[in-house]
Amino acid sequence: MGEAKRWANEAAASITPQQREIAALIDAQMQRFEAAGLDEAEIVAAMVDHMSGFHRLMTDLDNPAINLLAREFAGFRRYAKIVETIASGIATGQIQVPGKERRFADEHRIAASIDQRVRQLEANGIRGVALLAHMAAYTPDLQRLWNSTSDELLVSLCRTYPSLYRYGELFEQAWLKDARRMKPEQELPDSIKPTVLRLLSDGATLEREFQTILDARPHRDLWVKAELLEHTWQQWTTLLAQLPALLQEADVPNISWETMRDILEPMAQRIEDLRAHVQHP
Repeated sequence: MGEAKRWANEAAASITPQQREIAALIDAQMQRFEAAGLDEAEIVAAMVDHMSGFHRLMTDLDNPAINLLAREFAGFRRYAKIVETIASGIATGQIQVPGKERRFADEHRIAASIDQRVRQLEANGIRGVALLAHMAAYTPDLQRLWNSTSDELLVSLCRTYPSLYRYGELFEQAWLKDARRMKPEQELPDSIKPTVLRLLSDGATLEREFQTILDARPHRDLWVKAELLEHTWQQWTTLLAQLPALLQEADVPNISWETMRDILEPMAQRIEDLRAHVQHP
């Protein structure tokens, strides 16, 4: 009990008056919108002026401080939950992003997927540079957003998905500090890249969605999603088992295989652990 009280006091001390005021403004606006009968999509659209403030809170405060504000301001808690629910729906494809271009929707889906996985990891105590190893599968998607998205859209995505911004900053800082740049011999041949990218993409989906099932318990039993994931997992493990032969056939240097092993083996273990918890709660 004493330890919990100390953590609560530390969390309270870390919140500035300005940050508390932002949460209070979001709380008050949410109460007005809910009283007016707005649904979730209408609330998100109507709260656009508060998104930058919400983004700053989610970026600058740690989980205990966010949780403390959520307990103090019920409207702030409900708004955070709405943002999380919509981001999760976009990440899984259950919510379609309106827009004239398919690529625009894809970029939102990628951003929402990264945002959701970062939040899941942070909720499990994995923060800061420790995130990078667990988020390795998202590196190609992050680079796609960073390199091919317009500055205006990237800023909008970072505001909408605060955890995307946090992960992007961490990745960029680590890259700048790392003196060991990718050597030419570590580049994978074009014949292998689609297989590796599929392993990374499907592996990221498995981790994220298995964690979603665990997070939903005991309130919801997502057994249908678990059954669908089992099929994806079987395909993924089969493809992973085929990778060494494919690398050997393409005469890929050992250094490239070691790089892949450093990423894929821990990922496979994490997926297996999550799957075991889903199957045997």
